[in-house]
Amino acid sequence: MAGRGLHHVTLISSNAERSWRFYAGLLGMRLVKRTVSHEDPGTFHLCLGDEAGRPGTLFTIFPWQRAQRGRRGACEAWQTSFRIPSGSLDWWTRRVAAADVHHRVSQTAFGGNCLTFNDPDGAMLALVEEGLPAQSTIWRHPEVPTSHALQGIHDLVLKVREADPLGELFREVMGFSEMRRSGGLVQLAAHDGPGGTITLDGTGRFARGQLGAGSVQHAAFRARDAADQDALVQALHDRYGIVATAPQDRIYYRSVNFRSTCGILLEIATDGPGFEVDESFETLGSSLRLPPDLEARRGELQRLLPSLPTSGN
Repeated sequence: MAGRGLHHVTLISSNAERSWRFYAGLLGMRLVKRTVSHEDPGTFHLCLGDEAGRPGTLFTIFPWQRAQRGRRGACEAWQTSFRIPSGSLDWWTRRVAAADVHHRVSQTAFGGNCLTFNDPDGAMLALVEEGLPAQSTIWRHPEVPTSHALQGIHDLVLKVREADPLGELFREVMGFSEMRRSGGLVQLAAHDGPGGTITLDGTGRFARGQLGAGSVQHAAFRARDAADQDALVQALHDRYGIVATAPQDRIYYRSVNFRSTCGILLEIATDGPGFEVDESFETLGSSLRLPPDLEARRGELQRLLPSLPTSGN
């Protein structure tokens, strides 16, 4: 891995079951873990991705039930795009149209064919055709042919007032390289696999937004292991004076959080140990998993958490 790339993107939604039906049902992602927020255990943390929830394919959701819709602004992530195989755009256009999702077929700023639409909370999404071979780790959804299945995260657009300062951080610390520019857009790549690309969109003088349903709560970048994570944290401090949080054991990965030079909340998450530490591959996402220190509160939390189907992805 030349650079680390994205580990996952975390979205805020206002309804757990509706988000599950949209991402796992309509888009065909696998729900690989249903757990809770460590800081707010009355809230689900739903993790979706490829068949095993590998870094770069992960899209996770905090359903803040009945949360007000967020307002987009500067210094936050705006659009998450997923890669699909070449020739899949027509199939996906018919599928989202049949689900009565407003959509538009267009091209990305850098020339790729894409389908853009919003999720039920207004989160901006896109499916982008990629000329790369299909991934062998995709989730085989009963309604989505493997020849059209999502291949992981293609790109994440970060709206910033100035692209170059944050671009320097990603190049110097996170191992990204600048690939191309178009107007105020700067595309950076760490590798050509899922989660390998981000785009910085320089907005100039633009008001900050307000976090809410449809907002990206944070974007997480990969570290190979705890030692690599510690080295990245040290580099952030030495180069930019950024102080990250203490490492947190999230069971499935170890994480630290920090605010970037423009104020975006970012995370560094280790690649392992992964989602099979407390469930078998075959049963991933089928039941509520709790951190050990919350297991004694299982009954209470199950009463607090909203209804969500107990099986099926």
